[in-house]
Amino acid sequence: MTWAPGQKLHRDKYEIKRELGRGRIGITYLATNRDGKETVIKTLNPDLLNQLSLEDRNYLESGLLDEAPKLARCKHPNIVLMIESFKEGDLPCIVMEYIQGDNLANIIRTRGFFPEKEALGYIQQIGQALIEVHKQGFLHRDIKPENIMVRAGTYQAVLIDFDLARGFDSPLTSRGARVDGFTPIELYSNSTRQQARRGAWTDIYSLAATLYVLLTGQQPVSAIDRKDQNKRLAEPKELNNKISDRINNAIIQGMELEPEQRRQTVEDWLKELGLQTRGFSLPKLLWIKPLWARIIGILTVLGLLAGIISGLDATINLRDKLFPKPSATPTNSTTQDTTPSLSLPQKK
Repeated sequence: MTWAPGQKLHRDKYEIKRELGRGRIGITYLATNRDGKETVIKTLNPDLLNQLSLEDRNYLESGLLDEAPKLARCKHPNIVLMIESFKEGDLPCIVMEYIQGDNLANIIRTRGFFPEKEALGYIQQIGQALIEVHKQGFLHRDIKPENIMVRAGTYQAVLIDFDLARGFDSPLTSRGARVDGFTPIELYSNSTRQQARRGAWTDIYSLAATLYVLLTGQQPVSAIDRKDQNKRLAEPKELNNKISDRINNAIIQGMELEPEQRRQTVEDWLKELGLQTRGFSLPKLLWIKPLWARIIGILTVLGLLAGIISGLDATINLRDKLFPKPSATPTNSTTQDTTPSLSLPQKK
């Protein structure tokens, strides 16, 4: 059962406004608290829960609530703020801040692809967020443009959607893995061997794939197709020749099929990109204004120029009124033209 607008939750503390989105595992709702502040409430998808055994259902429900305190400890400007967790009936819920803005997936569909410096700015911020997540001992497991929000009116990237977050050694099944270009090969199997291969490098693969999309506008071939069907991963520079060799090579390295061949920490992979890993301050040149901002800027400049020209015209008109030019002597058809003419010297 899904929640309808107007429904009250958690002893009337929150009121559902509308559904924001749903996936196979979770559903997100926009809600307001008693103070009228907008929040996001995430819960498990009842359709999924109804398909699970009681043991799997209990594990998934308790897992979501157990992860909430860990996520709440991730205090970072590039990680969505966790507010609290509670249980509504049989459904576990996590309350988070509502971020005004849009996700990178929607933005990239509008713009096609990002300039290299702008894309690296977003990746640097999310890399910093992942460093904090990994310090807490768990993975995000679902890094992709859709799960990176950009706050409205800013260039601040915020990592969201921790529904799949689990400890490095968690036995969560692979049902959450999707056949897409962002999921690394070790998340497609629930074998003990594959679970042992999961670590910070698992999120590195997805982060590198995200940078791939930001710079090319195209989604890379999936890891499972690369593994099972021997499909080739096209290098990003083949799709966008403006990408530098260093960035191209770092993306390919981060998307190595076997986890042992990738950089083992996010810090090391960010260094491959030439980015600082702590205490960085993004240079102003990194932020390329979006198209709408550039258009507004151009119109503003044109408006200023028009104002200046209009002011000059008014000044000239005022001058002519105050200091009129002497009137010219009337002429008629018989008046001799005394304007000197230019003639070439005659040869002697």
